[in-house]
Amino acid sequence: MTVPNTAGRRRFTPAAAWRAGRWPLTALATYLVIGNALHHWVFPPPPPDPATFPRAGDEFGSRFEGFHQRIVDIVDGWAVTELTLDPGAPGPPLHFHRTFAEHFHVQEGTLHLQLPDGVLALGSGESYRVEPMTPHRPFNPTDERVVVFSEEPLLPQSFAACLVQLYPRLDEAEGVNLSLLLQMSVIDPICDTHLAEAPRPVLAGMNLLLAPAARLLGYRNYDPALALHPPGETGRSE
Repeated sequence: MTVPNTAGRRRFTPAAAWRAGRWPLTALATYLVIGNALHHWVFPPPPPDPATFPRAGDEFGSRFEGFHQRIVDIVDGWAVTELTLDPGAPGPPLHFHRTFAEHFHVQEGTLHLQLPDGVLALGSGESYRVEPMTPHRPFNPTDERVVVFSEEPLLPQSFAACLVQLYPRLDEAEGVNLSLLLQMSVIDPICDTHLAEAPRPVLAGMNLLLAPAARLLGYRNYDPALALHPPGETGRSE
């Protein structure tokens, strides 16, 4: 009878697994702690200059989303906007806002609004208020344009500035890719728009993971070169 020679073999145990994985785990923990400390507290991104934010009369949009935004008025840091959706516009990814609601009042066409419990179709003259923390996606599957407008100032001016920053990157990527996620990880504190496809703890953990790397790669929370009103331009934000 032959006895298997097990001399020199290591048994796989939890202790052995810990010894094998402790250095990668230690490196990851060090990166998360030190990287986020540097990002948030030691070298925090400078706040954007409100004078560069969109003003009444400004227009901007996204070819990929099929959206065209016009700032009608600014009231105490809140924007009155007109949103036009092209025929067949897919709209943004499913997302939510933590601190503000969105009010969709349809002036022309039929707006489709994806919500947690299904898709709502709003015709001309109809309205719907999306509360904070509610995932939603406005889109237009019809062959006619849709115009959404509200006389009340409902969007933060800083959010309009955020869209001006994200739209060019979204159009370049033709959707959400790693570059856009890196950008969103550092723009998050001033943007308040969050992807809703993954659980919120996962998104929060992803931002903790990506933000230090994004800063090292040169991503900024606000790029004055993309602003509609460059720093030093004559005139003040409304």
